[in-house]
Amino acid sequence: MSKKMKTTNYIVSILFFLAGSVISVNAQAKAETQDSIVDRNVTVEREYKPVIQDAGKINSIPNVLDIKTVKSMPDYSNFNLPLNVDFNIHTLAAAELEREKPKATQGGFARLGFGNYFNTLADFAYPVIKKPDMRLDFSLNHLATFSEKAHSTTKGALSFDKLFKTFDFFAGVGGGHEYLKYYGHDFNRSGATNLDSLATLYLTANYTEVNRTGLDLNSRNLNIYNLANDSISNTFWRFNAYGGIRSLALSPKLRYEARINYNVLNTHYGFTEHNIHSQAGFSFPIKTHRIGMDLDLYNLIYNSSNMNTLNFMDSYSVFNLNPYYSIERPNWNVRLGVKSSFAFQPGAFKAYPSADVHGEWKMIPKYFDLYGGVAGGYEINTLDKILTENPYMFNETRVNDTYTPFNFFAGLKVKPIYNFLLDAYVDYRFIADQYFFVNKEYALSSSTPALSGANSGLFTNRFDVLYSNASLMKIGFRANYNLRNMLNVELKGAYNGWNVDPELYAWNKPQWDASLNTSVWINRNLNVSLIGFYESGCFAKLGTSAVALNPKIDINLGASYLLNSWFTGFAKINNLINNPYQYYYGYDVQGLNVMVGGAVSF
Repeated sequence: MSKKMKTTNYIVSILFFLAGSVISVNAQAKAETQDSIVDRNVTVEREYKPVIQDAGKINSIPNVLDIKTVKSMPDYSNFNLPLNVDFNIHTLAAAELEREKPKATQGGFARLGFGNYFNTLADFAYPVIKKPDMRLDFSLNHLATFSEKAHSTTKGALSFDKLFKTFDFFAGVGGGHEYLKYYGHDFNRSGATNLDSLATLYLTANYTEVNRTGLDLNSRNLNIYNLANDSISNTFWRFNAYGGIRSLALSPKLRYEARINYNVLNTHYGFTEHNIHSQAGFSFPIKTHRIGMDLDLYNLIYNSSNMNTLNFMDSYSVFNLNPYYSIERPNWNVRLGVKSSFAFQPGAFKAYPSADVHGEWKMIPKYFDLYGGVAGGYEINTLDKILTENPYMFNETRVNDTYTPFNFFAGLKVKPIYNFLLDAYVDYRFIADQYFFVNKEYALSSSTPALSGANSGLFTNRFDVLYSNASLMKIGFRANYNLRNMLNVELKGAYNGWNVDPELYAWNKPQWDASLNTSVWINRNLNVSLIGFYESGCFAKLGTSAVALNPKIDINLGASYLLNSWFTGFAKINNLINNPYQYYYGYDVQGLNVMVGGAVSF
């Protein structure tokens, strides 16, 4: 893309943000609706939320965190640190560090943890400025394993919030470093193989890429020695900055918000992604109803130090427009809207419409609710998003965006007794260009008879994607019980029925998944937890063969003890049954592992 076009993208983004500063939607207005409306997959309503989540578990795929300080009215009593290190299956909430202490001592905290496999955990957070109308928080997070399955993430952030008389100004900056090893197995058509051994025996053998995706569809020939000696590690650097304003409280009149986010991802291989995301919106009353508009503009710019291998576009933009009409009543509410996404790519323009209609009826207030709707949307699969979901992706693949033109969902919430919630739902959606992770495939291209048969095809520990127009029927439930914050039990489960013709399976997607999360305060100082997770029905693809993955069964025990008003010790036993399951084919998780440590508040 020319410099002129890039400059135009920047100007459009800036103008969009300035315009949105005048007309945008209040995030708290959305929160008001979400408190009573259930998401397509799980209910938003939550009886209990721990202040600080997981005590530390590493299954070789820790998540690089976006630390977000809660921005609300002047009560800034707690940090919100979502330490969800096992995003592929679940979000842990094991060692609770919630404690009773005098308000005068509420400030920062530090936490350290150590375990086998050279697992390490470190957190630090401190309110640099803590006033009723202003807050500046600093946070630093580290989670790593330095064993043969090395994976390390470290991130720091500054978050600022200033309340004015009629609006709230917020801003922040952050940066992170992620290091990982490609420790997974390589395969041939018969099973696991060793590329180093093959390269030693057959130096002149050449292989050709299969399923080359992106703008450059010309498959490349690679010598087996180069294939075997590709870098065994990768490093990601991330930077983000944001700023914006929004109206205060749930004003019956004009509600607005405007913000701009700037995110940068850079990899060891020299690929860089710049994502400028501008958001704005507004809503205002018409008699007893409300009308509003939400807008988003994404400007994505890519570059590489090796332009000969770059296989995705230099840059493109996506503009989202979402007008809506809202009816809010004490016992029911309805939102009638339309979503339209417009993708501006070099030499191409496409529109992606979908519905935005949903509602909820409190048939028996406080006891029985019905909800449902028809929705859809256009999801931008940024390089940052995909490498967070699967950091072992082949480094040159830029995944196509995903379009869901139709998504029907319906469900019910039942609260038969106090503090017990049961949510059951059904969700059916059609998805265009749904991506599925598969091991990167290479086919033998040279005349090397000794390599025919099983070695005529190789599958590496990097992942590529296949696309399919798919439909998904999801049926699930969530049950939660909380007893005065002394006992919290949450059980979730779902059946995922994929139809991905002509593919045999929805590769690396589970058919069944469930989780159990319990937390019990034995007494005022001692908390214990039991957390279990289950996934089954996953298949990997090797050429024309389907390989069934072992069920993912993971049981974790944790305990924390409040020694005094400022120190808490914790211990965690993860993967108690030592189950060698895999997140992605070839990548075994850690076996039974233990982490111990302590947290200090000040």
